[in-house]
Amino acid sequence: MANDRRPAPSSDKSAAAKKPRPRSLGPIADLERHLPADWWRTLFNSLYLKTDGDVVENDVNTVKEIDWVLSSTRFEQNDRILDLCCGQGRHSLELARRGYTHVLGLDRSRYLVRLAKRRAKDTHLQVSFHEGDARKFRFPDEGFHGALLMGNSFGYFEHEDDDAQVLAAVKNALVSKGTIVLDLVDGGWMAEHFQPRSWEWIDQDYFVCRERSLAKDGRRLITREVVVHAEKGVVADQFYAERLYTRDGIQELLTQVGFEQVRFGDPMKAESTRGQDLGMMEHRFLVIATAPRKAAKAAPKGPLFPQVTVVMGDATLPDMVKKGGIFNEEDFETINRLKHALAELPGYRFQFLDRHDTLVHDLRHAPPHFELHLCDEDHMTDPFMELHLPAP
Repeated sequence: MANDRRPAPSSDKSAAAKKPRPRSLGPIADLERHLPADWWRTLFNSLYLKTDGDVVENDVNTVKEIDWVLSSTRFEQNDRILDLCCGQGRHSLELARRGYTHVLGLDRSRYLVRLAKRRAKDTHLQVSFHEGDARKFRFPDEGFHGALLMGNSFGYFEHEDDDAQVLAAVKNALVSKGTIVLDLVDGGWMAEHFQPRSWEWIDQDYFVCRERSLAKDGRRLITREVVVHAEKGVVADQFYAERLYTRDGIQELLTQVGFEQVRFGDPMKAESTRGQDLGMMEHRFLVIATAPRKAAKAAPKGPLFPQVTVVMGDATLPDMVKKGGIFNEEDFETINRLKHALAELPGYRFQFLDRHDTLVHDLRHAPPHFELHLCDEDHMTDPFMELHLPAP
């Protein structure tokens, strides 16, 4: 490709080897050719909050979007909510402001997750933020009642199978009949109305120029973004893309993954503090779907308390209730028969404690899961103060 921004060739080979990559590629004819497969690994940084800050750092938008979600769902304040691809945490934090006490945000961008944590700390809001991949992430055993994917944060991957993997991961993380909410650009509308070129001032020093084109398959919108400082020149020349889902397309994908009762909320248009290029945030719709009912977990095999501690009398100590004040042969026979009978119970392990001088230490050293107490004259116990019911 021709590029009049590149410096003239140098005869010094070592200098050429160390020559930095040009800040701009200049004019190019094919945006898709320059699109990195994993562009999302590096795009979401401090510069992203400059170029898109008019929308994604706009409190009016955040409030409206959470209103939009809550009016379309039945989330309650004690529900566990997953904010997937949460970015700098604006939706998670807004939910926390409204009294939602179990919100977890997850995003791939380390920069944005750290920023979200700092904002939660500064505002004293109880939200847990984590770095992770939306296609495979750990979640609490009890699951989430709801999951959000807001602000066109779905459809970034090169292959649609990865999008399905995200939805499958969310389905697995939701409780039975949990709710997924996706905020998506209207793919059919955007494919016909996107701006091929635009530019706007970000602030007094920076402006951004954008080029857009459809991918060869017509299913993704590719954007080139050249960020320029008025005095220092090009700061970044970067590319990103998003898969364009129609209502029928996203409904089909959700159904294939296993979601049920797919429905759509009212359309939404974002506000911009600059009032210029809204891009993918201009014409969106809300998608709500229900996770399937999960099969009841099988009851655990074996006993609930397989390890049992049996506390017994101490044969080395005087026993006022026994003949002669000591254990006799019948007592030892009874103890042996008990131990043999307990040993035949499948799935149990028994520990016998019969030394009262070390009883407290032994119990503290290995706290019992379950205690079978068979001694009425053990440590600090007076057998003559207990209630005894005579047999009829």
